[in-house]
Amino acid sequence: MGLQMRTGRGLPAHRESRHSWQLFAFRQPGLCRTVCGRFGGIWPRPVTAALSMHTVKIHPNYLRFDLIDVPAEARPLLAEMTHVASANLVAECGGNVTDLVETPVVVHMTVKLPDTKLTWATDEQYMLDVQTKEGAVAVHIIAETIYGARHALETFTHLVASDRPDFPSQHNCGLRLVAGAKIRDRPVYKHRGLTLDTSRNFIPLKDIKRTLDGMAATKMNVFHWHATDSHSFPLESKRVPQFTRYGAYSESEIYTTEEVKELIQYAQVRGIRVVIEIDAPAHAGNGWQWGKENGYGDLAVCVNNKNWRQYCIQPPCGQLNPANAALYRVLKDLYTDLAEVLPRPALFHMGGDEVFIGCWNSTEQIINYMKNKGFEINTEGFIRLWAEFHARALLVWDQQLKETTGEDPQPVILWSSELTQAHRIQRYLDKDRYVIQVWEPVESPLLIQLLRLGYQVISVPKNVWYLDHGFWGNTRFANWRRMYAHTLPSDVGVLGGEVAMWTEYVDSFVLDTRVWPRAAAVGERLWSDPLSGAGAAEPRLHRMRARLAARGLRPDAMSPAWCAQHDQHCL
Repeated sequence: MGLQMRTGRGLPAHRESRHSWQLFAFRQPGLCRTVCGRFGGIWPRPVTAALSMHTVKIHPNYLRFDLIDVPAEARPLLAEMTHVASANLVAECGGNVTDLVETPVVVHMTVKLPDTKLTWATDEQYMLDVQTKEGAVAVHIIAETIYGARHALETFTHLVASDRPDFPSQHNCGLRLVAGAKIRDRPVYKHRGLTLDTSRNFIPLKDIKRTLDGMAATKMNVFHWHATDSHSFPLESKRVPQFTRYGAYSESEIYTTEEVKELIQYAQVRGIRVVIEIDAPAHAGNGWQWGKENGYGDLAVCVNNKNWRQYCIQPPCGQLNPANAALYRVLKDLYTDLAEVLPRPALFHMGGDEVFIGCWNSTEQIINYMKNKGFEINTEGFIRLWAEFHARALLVWDQQLKETTGEDPQPVILWSSELTQAHRIQRYLDKDRYVIQVWEPVESPLLIQLLRLGYQVISVPKNVWYLDHGFWGNTRFANWRRMYAHTLPSDVGVLGGEVAMWTEYVDSFVLDTRVWPRAAAVGERLWSDPLSGAGAAEPRLHRMRARLAARGLRPDAMSPAWCAQHDQHCL
């Protein structure tokens, strides 16, 4: 079927009358948004798309995936990806597609490479064509890797909407697919992430999985798991069970090794790489306080100090003790556990921010250690101690990664900090080993300075892409429009960015509404980095919000319903 152009206002060129079209849009908003506009209901926006204005009725029972042109090594994982796509189609009808039609839909998939590893170098581009002829639909997907193919499957689901009228008396539900499409797509940035903190408040596994579902719908490809902090240590270590014994909020608030492996597999099927962060040397308290009674000495200092303002950024306090040689033996066991579960090649986030000199400066063992090393007892002396910790910890990680997996040293990620400031970073941190995640506000020059020094960076500007801001202290809430408007530099050293959900004031009850649909706005910025503004994106984001809701998430409202029904009228 040939593709037909739309009018400039994004409504079908063949509309019978303004009244009839408005009635159609009111009754079937999902279907309307799937066929209206240049990009229909696709989120994030693809590079190029030509869509038919016509739709064809389909049913999942008559949907078949042809994997013959997929390397044998990649077929099992891609088959799981097709199961997810099918489930997402059924979700459009609330789990029950009652309108049975026998239109055959065959999705022919071609994947060129057998590799199933997901890295910053993975090719995620794809081509997707939909053709309807003589009562049958042929869908052709071509991609270099299964992750490009997965993104194409995701886009395919965005070409489908239910035809269920939004009236309680109507229970029948069928699916309609855009009858013709030609889409060429690829991401702008390699790293499109979401940070989730599970230390301040424990987030159950089912809620994390639901968050991954939302990320997959948005083609975000990195789940940055801030698993531990000074508040709690919920991540099980087989070799060091004391971490959860002393650091978990309760026996039921622990992520077992088996659950971590399950989550990593769940993420991979959805095109997402899991990066686990063990924050250190600061943000390390509960979970580390068992050392002395077990013959290891103080592994951490200042833990749970009552006069917390002198020793940390927020209660409870705690920083690792770099003067204690036993600390690195414990890290060896912990890092071995991580190397065994992280997806290959392992990408590890070592934390590294907000060291409070006041804590270390109040610890006699650390002061004596610094004097013996010839470090001055001043700011630069503590910076040297901080850098020494990272150097020793990185050596431990490299050794355990090699012994456990056979992998050569991989880059690790560090948060920006006083240690990463432009005037000192080159003395302490090798640009070939450390990727810097810059969380300073957009006004800060640090991101550009690090790029000029040759460092690779990940951007997460706290005053724009922190999802917790506006709910505590002197912070400002950023709505989806403000998040969408922020752009990253185009320098080659910018791997991408992340949107961050810190959980001091968030638990599983409010997680979805705090994250979605604002995170989706960042997802489109990182995938396609469109020149057009939020006004042009809003109709598609309304459709995306409805899609997330159909898939079991509870995204926050974007506007009054009237605005959702009258595009461009509430700008």
